[in-house]
Amino acid sequence: MKPIIKAAGLSLAIISASFYATAAEAAQKVGYVATGPVLAQMAKKSNVSEKLRKEFKDRIAEVDRLRDRLEKGVEKLQRNGELMSEKERTKLQRELQALDADFKLKAKNLQEDQRKRGAEEERKLVVKLQKTIETIAKKEGYDMVINSQAVMFASPKDDLSEKVLKAVK
Repeated sequence: MKPIIKAAGLSLAIISASFYATAAEAAQKVGYVATGPVLAQMAKKSNVSEKLRKEFKDRIAEVDRLRDRLEKGVEKLQRNGELMSEKERTKLQRELQALDADFKLKAKNLQEDQRKRGAEEERKLVVKLQKTIETIAKKEGYDMVINSQAVMFASPKDDLSEKVLKAVK
């Protein structure tokens, strides 16, 4: 009976030792990147907002002109409405309503187009960021790179944020 117990104990020791060896071999090199701040820096450096502003400057100017015309028309109606004939006042009110509808439509369309283009530019930056992270991870032997927001604690030496920013330039 004692040899069976000794054999079982020895087997257990061998199995547990091999388990710990396997666990040690399975340890992976994991890095992390603060993707939010990195994306913000990338957007700032690539002047995304300036690029979009230039792209939409004519439409923004048109919407501004419509707003100015609408404000001036409302002021005119408030200032001179009492002095105008009923026919003139009605005509001006209809013009202002048409102008207001045109202004709202163009402003809404502009806002929607700006949102879509901004999202396109952001997607481009995200793809560039992902490719850069992948390149750095392979180069430095990382098995996994995660977003820093998912990390409760990690060694600062595994923070790849600065390396990614430098590589993106």
